[in-house]
Amino acid sequence: MLLSHVHRFIYTKTLKTAGTSVEIYFEDACIPVGTTMIHSHHVTEMVTSAGIIGYRGPDQSGRTWYNHMPATEIRTLAGHRVWNEYFKFCVVRNPFDKLVSLWWFNVNKNQENPYRDQSFHKIRSDFSAWCLVHAPDAVDRDKYMIDGRIAVDYFIRYESLLDGIDTVCRRIGYPFRPEHVGRYKGESRAISHPFGEYYDRSTSAAVEAAFGWELEYFGYRRPTETAGVA
Repeated sequence: MLLSHVHRFIYTKTLKTAGTSVEIYFEDACIPVGTTMIHSHHVTEMVTSAGIIGYRGPDQSGRTWYNHMPATEIRTLAGHRVWNEYFKFCVVRNPFDKLVSLWWFNVNKNQENPYRDQSFHKIRSDFSAWCLVHAPDAVDRDKYMIDGRIAVDYFIRYESLLDGIDTVCRRIGYPFRPEHVGRYKGESRAISHPFGEYYDRSTSAAVEAAFGWELEYFGYRRPTETAGVA
């Protein structure tokens, strides 16, 4: 998460939405002018007169400001005046694509591309078994909703990331340099099948049950079912 007193914005970080890339892009807006920092996947918690950069790393225990903080925690710590007056934004992604990305991220945590030599049938089967159980685990609307209501001012869509970053930059008075948007957690998929090909009727239903609100509000579409698969 980020909070900038200079540019008066708050960024809440969602799951598997290029969140680290967006976070790093706006980090310099949260540190004093003249300060330099190394932009990387991991960062310590930083609180200065210019703003706040939440801890980004494997163990967030004991941290006050940290990765993927719920919006209500940020509001409590920042105070209602700051929360209400600052421009708040986050990134959203098609839940069907998000689940495939999260599955690949999880299977690659301890080894590199374990499915590199596996058939797509095997990959799809294992994804399906995981998705039927864990689809609700990826729901993260607590990053942009409080008490059942939208609590941020703008949603960047993962599918048009640069356009969304440009919009935010114009809104907060921050330079837009698309060449500086990095990839700090690139996709770890061993194959390039479109995400829609991972789903059958049962897994599609599992995602729809977990992400019904997102699918309706953002207008994301259910992928075409793979023919012949129940």
